[in-house]
Amino acid sequence: MRWTLAILGATAVFSASSTMHLFTGVPAVAIDGPLVVAASVFLWKRSREEKAPAAGRAIFFAACAVAAAALIDHIARYPDGGNDAFIIWNLRARWLFRAGAGFRSAFSPEILFWTHQDYPLLLPGLVAGGFELLGRESRAVPAVVAVLFTACSVAIVVAAAPVEKRWWAGLAMVTTPALVMLGATEQADLPLAAFTAAAIAILIVKEPGDLRAIAAAGAFASMAAWTKNEGLLNGLLIASAVLLTERRLSSLVAFGAGALPFLSLLAVFKLGYVPPNDLAHSLSLARAISVDRWWTLLLLIGRRIVLLQAWGLHLLALVVWAAFARKWSAAPPQLRWLSWFPLATMVVHLGILLMQPHDLTFMFKVTIDRLLIQLWPSIVLLISHREAS
Repeated sequence: MRWTLAILGATAVFSASSTMHLFTGVPAVAIDGPLVVAASVFLWKRSREEKAPAAGRAIFFAACAVAAAALIDHIARYPDGGNDAFIIWNLRARWLFRAGAGFRSAFSPEILFWTHQDYPLLLPGLVAGGFELLGRESRAVPAVVAVLFTACSVAIVVAAAPVEKRWWAGLAMVTTPALVMLGATEQADLPLAAFTAAAIAILIVKEPGDLRAIAAAGAFASMAAWTKNEGLLNGLLIASAVLLTERRLSSLVAFGAGALPFLSLLAVFKLGYVPPNDLAHSLSLARAISVDRWWTLLLLIGRRIVLLQAWGLHLLALVVWAAFARKWSAAPPQLRWLSWFPLATMVVHLGILLMQPHDLTFMFKVTIDRLLIQLWPSIVLLISHREAS
């Protein structure tokens, strides 16, 4: 788990330093070095890990091999990624790399709205930083980033799941078709999923009263916010769960202290460099109480559950578990509030879908799998830690 957290943290720091170099002119290495050393000292803690049983290990690694082959084959065929990759993340990375001192043009309000100028810069900053290291643009950089985050989203689940369920939790991840599909198309949803799951994992395995762990969870939650707009909602809901669980102000302060560096960078970016979000001002409560829109949404949700292309039987199994098997298990007391995080997040997302002005059916179809995959590692982790009642 320490290795996975270190890799995820290093990618976020590298992205942030590349962005700060653009904003301030300070050399990236002057930012990277102190941050990495401070984080290493802060997070390092010796621990003795239990050895996972062999049952399920061979099946897990066989599934990993199949998933990796499919992932790499797709990226080799389509190295520019899917729609969001080449019209948002990779487009902005190339723009930042080419523009140099004129980087502000990458956020111009005159650019077509579907490039989403206000989206946070973790992925563009990471890819542009890779271009800087190579001295040229290369499709290999976003491809490596996509593989890295796909692997980390699985690794954090395997590392933080109970030892006796470790390989089965990992198997639930690598056999999810949507994981490979969204990883192969270089979407930002898997980095967001990995950072969110990292925050959840730290809160799951931490010892009672460990403020350092809570601060680390806050840091990873803020890295999710620096990845995509939805990450800010994730961070707020996780912070709420921490406050309701710990019931002391010091825990919330620790969480906020850990989140402060990346949230500060996000605030500078949002307030100083980009136009307002194109969706925020167009949400309407009247749409959210429309009976027709609710009926359409319910039909779309039912259809998504039973259509198996992107999820296999995973969503259907989740519904069956929620309806029947959940009554035979219980969340440990320290996870009672955190276990509601995925449902609360999805309820907010569906509410936004109802309130947004575009065609509901179209928006649901193009966003639902990505919204679900953002939460999938956290869902698998939280389910794996439920205890028989």
